[in-house]
Amino acid sequence: MAGLGVTEQGRRLGVPPRELRRRALELALADAGVERGRVDGYIGTSSEAFDDVRYLGLAPHFAWTMQAGGATAIWSVLNAIGAILTGQATTVVCVYGAAPTAGVRRPDGRVGGYGGFRYGYPAMYGLIGAAGAHALHARRHMHRYGTTVEHLAAVAVAQRAHAAVRPGTLGYGAPLTPADHQASPLVVDPFRRLDCCRDTDGGVALVVTSTEQARDLPGRHVPILGLGTGHNLRNWWTGEVFDHHDDVATAKVTAFGQAGIDVGDVDVAALYDPFTISPIMQLEAYGFCAPGDGGPLHAAGQTGLGGLIPTNTGGGQLSGYYAAGFTAIVEGVLQMRGDGGATQVPGARIALVSGHGGNGGVQNTWSHATMLLGAA
Repeated sequence: MAGLGVTEQGRRLGVPPRELRRRALELALADAGVERGRVDGYIGTSSEAFDDVRYLGLAPHFAWTMQAGGATAIWSVLNAIGAILTGQATTVVCVYGAAPTAGVRRPDGRVGGYGGFRYGYPAMYGLIGAAGAHALHARRHMHRYGTTVEHLAAVAVAQRAHAAVRPGTLGYGAPLTPADHQASPLVVDPFRRLDCCRDTDGGVALVVTSTEQARDLPGRHVPILGLGTGHNLRNWWTGEVFDHHDDVATAKVTAFGQAGIDVGDVDVAALYDPFTISPIMQLEAYGFCAPGDGGPLHAAGQTGLGGLIPTNTGGGQLSGYYAAGFTAIVEGVLQMRGDGGATQVPGARIALVSGHGGNGGVQNTWSHATMLLGAA
């Protein structure tokens, strides 16, 4: 990862998505020290990617658009690497930019936000939206392990504590208490408003190139140590779909195998967190704690600085900002560069980044992506 560009992130910025992508690209190219003409591959996460290249003044060998929900960010990096290794390009930019709070019409007629998603045929029976789907994960976890709403609150409070001291986040300067969490309106049992991430506008761009090329660039490159993927549809066929947040197992084996490390080597985790149950279940699935111990791990403060595994140190999507899976990548890169500010993990050498999304036509059949980053 040779360059990183992050625009202002927030609600109702009043900037069109394509302009957000342009600004992010400019920042990433400057960060990497790469001239525009050197970019020979473009991967966008918008259907407008084909027009982007003209607007952005690029002349790449290819312009692809990808969509795998919140796993798209890591998938775009994986595909950039594939293009480089097969000789299709030498310098690929992966670009995200969206303004969901600006003008998307919701099912109720109001404008703003992504609105409801229909995840396959369960929509015929009233299961609409990501919150309802993830709530089934949460209730199953509560039934099996005794996880409580207080544990969910601990996740929200811990991540807000990070965001509260990180300028540019939604939660900056506004720490939470468990009482604040419990006072927020119920959205879908057991989730309250503060268990859910919020839509934000913003852009992110990454410059991906080979290690050899990066050595000649003036910027600080972050090595990509390993990548892996999985899909929870595998667990739907066995009737275990609600027991697993994702099919983390296959993604973990591939990524950690490529990197030649184990979970004990990871210093900081940047996890895709649409809802508070998500970090709990992912930390368990990766092996940072036993199944059922993710909630108590948060409640004991072990996901904060100085804890067992500092997690979502920029506030994540719950309290930082929602740039789909790019939120987690940005935090992983910042931590590996030592640019985490007030929540920098001292001496961090390896970051675990995850992505989650891209439903398989049945509720909770999300794809999963794992990326391991090394220190710059």
